[in-house]
Amino acid sequence: MVDYGLKDRVVIITGTKNPKGYFVGLTTLDYVFYVDSHPQKNAKTKTNSYKRFVGGPAANAAITYSLLGGNASLVTCLGNTVESDYIQKILNEYGVTVLNCSDDDAMPNIAAIAVDQNGDRKVFSGQNQFNKINVPKLDKPDFCLFDLNQQELSLGIVMNCEGEIVVDAGSWKGETSEFLKKASIVIASENFRDPLGHDIFAIKECVNAKKAITRGGKPILLADGEIPVEPVACADSLAAGDIFHGAFCFAYYHKHNEFKTALSFASKIAAESVKFIGPREWAKHIESLR
Repeated sequence: MVDYGLKDRVVIITGTKNPKGYFVGLTTLDYVFYVDSHPQKNAKTKTNSYKRFVGGPAANAAITYSLLGGNASLVTCLGNTVESDYIQKILNEYGVTVLNCSDDDAMPNIAAIAVDQNGDRKVFSGQNQFNKINVPKLDKPDFCLFDLNQQELSLGIVMNCEGEIVVDAGSWKGETSEFLKKASIVIASENFRDPLGHDIFAIKECVNAKKAITRGGKPILLADGEIPVEPVACADSLAAGDIFHGAFCFAYYHKHNEFKTALSFASKIAAESVKFIGPREWAKHIESLR
């Protein structure tokens, strides 16, 4: 099997400046099965449609940023296996610079994903605990996006990060409050809550950050209103949220859009991505969003 996606880096949109963006967190090898319906308990579903992709929130955001024309570096733990080498090769082909922060002889993170005819997913995520993690000193970042995974690595970086910090807040994990305290921007899913049940508009740690809540096909929530989301027919929602974050970073830091405009741009890219099977096919059809 191969990575069914855009194999060569395609610079789709250009800017006047090429800021250095770091994406810190999880990279996975995704095995995706496209099924008519999700299996019930103790049942088997057969399909002839299955593919392999490099995935994970930080990796998908970095690939998106690079495909749009940005300078993306991915800081992650891949280990030292044949699978690790494959992942790094694919990321390099998408134009992403990879900082592999663990040389453990351990499997990289693996995900098994079932996608039904409505584009809805069920995900099994195997996340390895790497024993040896080397925390790098980042070279003059303009911004760093953290997906809140691989927190030993991420905490080591965020404490000394010189660039602006963007938090992809999918769910509360471990020391999330430490990232929120330093965040310039927090973009959360509608399911994100702190241990007391507060959403990002009520969490005191990120009171000074720019904040938004994404809700799939529903309008994006802001502290002072909403941003409409284009309704589309969903073929595959795989990586749509990660693509949103990568596209936002590109619009905000590379194109220098203001916050709401960048969110709207990211929404359009994410909406385009779910029209197609797989997390990269959207990039072949992006001319319509220029």
